[in-house]
Amino acid sequence: MVAVTARRGWAVIAAALIALMLVWRFLPAGAPPIYDGQCIADPYVTLGSSPGPKPATTTFPKAATFPPEGVATTEIPPQAQILIQAGAFDNSTAVTVSITPVPASSVTPPNGTIVGNVYRITAVDASGTELEPTPSLPVYVILRALSSSPAPTIDRFNGTAWTPLSTYNAGCGNTFEGTSTQLGEFAAVVPGSGGGTPHPSGGGVPTVAIIGGLALLLIIVVAVLFALDRRRSAAR
Repeated sequence: MVAVTARRGWAVIAAALIALMLVWRFLPAGAPPIYDGQCIADPYVTLGSSPGPKPATTTFPKAATFPPEGVATTEIPPQAQILIQAGAFDNSTAVTVSITPVPASSVTPPNGTIVGNVYRITAVDASGTELEPTPSLPVYVILRALSSSPAPTIDRFNGTAWTPLSTYNAGCGNTFEGTSTQLGEFAAVVPGSGGGTPHPSGGGVPTVAIIGGLALLLIIVVAVLFALDRRRSAAR
């Protein structure tokens, strides 16, 4: 046994904390955010089930300012949402924004496999002409995924090809947000191959077990160091 000093004890604690921070740093991008309340999520509803996933439609009147909440389906949390900035569409006409679950195209995304539903999001003016958002004012598409690990990417389909969007974890119920300058069909895509129904994840680094093990090791080391320190003090 080496002599135990306060300096050595703090060095061990610092090393353990650094190890914990390294594990957190390299967690998958879909790791849960900081807990800020209870998440109550309905089971995910897939297209073709009964009852099926819900569509959503909202008509914004002429010269209306789009509300921050935009348009969302009625599940809890919504399985599909779109947030629209004021001025993203021509406000000289009424605009109808619709979210509709649709069958997936036979074209596969380049970055993985679609899991869950594909949602077509459209905006049309009073004459029925389809609109696109102003390029400088993108829309925010929020989709619920089947899981957060591996973290999915929201992809947009323009009728010909899928394009991955810049995607962020949006919180409760495995929801993810993508930024898009165009409308179309949107879906959550996970890397590699897989099914479109929930399944237990396997393989990969057991990050929860690693964090728990490191935390337990830290507690044990600190307890041993202080016990040895007390024994040395008593022996003097």
